[in-house]
Amino acid sequence: MSSPIRISEIGLYLRCPRLVYFQNLGSLAAPEDAARMLLRALMFSLSSSPSSKVSVSDLQSLLEENLAQLEQELPLIYEIDSALVESACRDLEPEIENISRGLAGSLDLLLPSEVEVDLYSEKLRLSGRLDRLAQGGVPSIIRTGRAPEEGVWKKDRIMLSGYALLLGDRVRKHIGFGMVEYARQGLIRRVEIHGTDRARVLRIRDRIQLIKEGRLPDRPDDATCKGCQAEEICQTRHSLASKFF
Repeated sequence: MSSPIRISEIGLYLRCPRLVYFQNLGSLAAPEDAARMLLRALMFSLSSSPSSKVSVSDLQSLLEENLAQLEQELPLIYEIDSALVESACRDLEPEIENISRGLAGSLDLLLPSEVEVDLYSEKLRLSGRLDRLAQGGVPSIIRTGRAPEEGVWKKDRIMLSGYALLLGDRVRKHIGFGMVEYARQGLIRRVEIHGTDRARVLRIRDRIQLIKEGRLPDRPDDATCKGCQAEEICQTRHSLASKFF
C-alpha cells in the first residue's frame, strides 16, 4: 500500500503541482527561512491558558520573553545558523507590540491548546502535523505571511479542510469549522469548512498520488515561476502528460 499523502504536500500542490514532482525526486531543497521558523515557534509558545484576561502589555512581555528564549534554543533544535536566528529576532522585535494588540482579544479562542499534533488516517490515505488543536477540539493552522483583507486565502482554507478531515476521522466527529492564525498581524480568522473543500482535498490527494508514481503534470498557466526554488530544473523538463490536470 502506498504511503499516505501529507497535508503539506497538498499545500505544495496548490502552489504548483510540479513542486510535488520535484520534491518526490529529491530535487527540491527545503528553504532555510529563519524568520518563518521563529514566528511559528513564537506562536507555538502560546499553549497554556492565562489565569485571567491578559492585557496587551502582559502579552507583549510574555512574547518578548519567549522570543529571547527561542533565540537561544532554535539553533540547538534545528540545523540553522545562529546568526540567521539572531537577525530574525532583531527584525521581529519591533512587531511584537502590534502582534500582542491583535492577539490579546482573541486568545480565548485558542487557549489552552495542544501544538504540533500528528494525525493519520489509513482510510483517508492522509497524514499531517496540525499546528494547533485549540480548545473544544478546533483545528488551527499558523501562517506567517500577510492576511487577506477578509477571510482566508484559498490555499489555507483547503489545507485546513484536510486537517479537519483527519481530525474528524480520529474523533469520529464532523468538524464544521477551524481557524487560521495570521501570526505577523496577530489575526485569528474563523473558517467554516464546506463539503466542497473536503472533496477537493480528496481529489488533490489522488492527483498527488499519480504524480508520486512518476507523472509530471503540466505547469499551470498562472504559476509564479520567477524566484521559484524549482525554476531551473523545471525549465529542463518536458511534460510527460498532456493536459494531465
